[in-house]
Amino acid sequence: MTQSNNDISSNSTELNKQIVLQAYASLKAGNVAGYFDSMADNITLTYFGNHLFTGTYRGKKDILDNYVPVLLNRLEGPIKITVTNAIAEGDQVFVEAVGESKTKDGLDYNNLYGIVLRLQDGKITEVREYMDTELVKAIFG
Repeated sequence: MTQSNNDISSNSTELNKQIVLQAYASLKAGNVAGYFDSMADNITLTYFGNHLFTGTYRGKKDILDNYVPVLLNRLEGPIKITVTNAIAEGDQVFVEAVGESKTKDGLDYNNLYGIVLRLQDGKITEVREYMDTELVKAIFG
């Protein structure tokens, strides 16, 4: 018995969703390396809006060199992301999520996110993230 294309597509869609959910579960558990392991080396990460992080980071090295240090300079540690909803279709997964963190001076940084992810060969290759940009500006300037 052979699988139909719809079954194969459905299986890869579910697998992509599980990869994304596991990536955010790793981040929430403080396993930053596990989170980055889910990404392709040539990932693109785009933040929309008008704030300090707006733009596109190209590749893990760019993210680790130019985004993560700025984030961790202000926050006590990584943002704990809780996925509240996940929808997958083909190579794309959309998640709604809540982030929890504190700044080094004790302020809450609890943002809401809408994140579109694209996967290829079991790795996240693209992230497009929408968030409360006013909160980003209030915390990061």
